Amino acid sequence: MNVRDAIEQRFQKKAMRMRQALERFNDESAEREKVGPNWNVRDLVGHYVFWITEASDRMPEIAAGSSQPDYELDRINADVFRKYRNMSYVMLLPQLRAAEEALLKHVRNVDPQLLIGETPIRAWFDTHLDHYDNHWPSLKAVADRA
Repeated sequence: MNVRDAIEQRFQKKAMRMRQALERFNDESAEREKVGPNWNVRDLVGHYVFWITEASDRMPEIAAGSSQPDYELDRINADVFRKYRNMSYVMLLPQLRAAEEALLKHVRNVDPQLLIGETPIRAWFDTHLDHYDNHWPSLKAVADRA
């Protein structure tokens, strides 16, 4: 297995785990179930839509040598929360899947040598891949109840 295949496999494993949990919800339950003090399941999906899209959109720049953006995370997350607040859960799920597919497409276009070792593009991808694990415990807890 080459490095790109291994990276894609890791991503697919985390994305599928999340998708299986998200399939347990509908608009009503995604609104009701909290995954933190302020966010419900729908809010979490909107959060992922934004950040996976951002990872995908920036990947070609970072692969070409640009620095990773410096984010004001609290402000951006608050803006994302407001942006997706009025969107239904069932509308967000296809957007999340499309963002994940776009990210994988960009990974497939990166020179495999740039994915080996401690490279900027590998760090960028791994940061967004690890983001799935960051929110997994709270999502898993509410999915197990659903």
